[in-house]
Amino acid sequence: MRWRGLAAVALPVAIGGACSDPVIPDRSGIYSFADTAIFGVDTTIYLFRWPEHRLPVRFWADPRGNMRFLVARAVDVWQEQFLYGEFRGELVSDSTRADVIVRWTDSVPPDVPPDSGPPVVACGGLTTFDFDTALVGPAHVFMSVFKAGSPATAAQVQACMRRVSIHELGHALGLGFPSNRHSGFDEDVMFGSPTVDYPSRFDRRTVETLYHSRPTVGPPPR
Repeated sequence: MRWRGLAAVALPVAIGGACSDPVIPDRSGIYSFADTAIFGVDTTIYLFRWPEHRLPVRFWADPRGNMRFLVARAVDVWQEQFLYGEFRGELVSDSTRADVIVRWTDSVPPDVPPDSGPPVVACGGLTTFDFDTALVGPAHVFMSVFKAGSPATAAQVQACMRRVSIHELGHALGLGFPSNRHSGFDEDVMFGSPTVDYPSRFDRRTVETLYHSRPTVGPPPR
């Protein structure tokens, strides 16, 4: 049976002597990253992450506006959260070769410098997966601009896009797979409506733990 699922950021390292042991990631203080009983009809644990043999994950970004910049930046931010390169991503120019496809849903916002003031919820995102025991084709990420009744400036929209692109790529990495699970704390970039610019220490610990957990859903075929 196939299910349709959806999910609507430098790292300090202590350095000892030249022969010191590898640093063990701190995995305390994490939030939930897996789903169980999505539709209340089973107790399956749905856990997805990109396995080592599928790295780097290939991202295709809508060529309009500054989407390629946003995706490349978000990929870099998530790569920085890992101690040992457990996740790597790259942009590709051919969408048919992509593992994750990122598009604008409607209008393309102006590419202007982001506003540096208090965060404004001026945009949104959605990440969808088609899967059974493995993903069927690429994950899809959609980015949208809030328009009706929104007083947000173009600069506030761009600041929002930087936050939300990191948030949605967190879902594409497997955080909250597959049905819109979020952190309950607004200090995390994986909060439902992110207001912080980069992943918190709890986001980092959570994604590290995910990438050292056994998945129950595999990657799509290549």
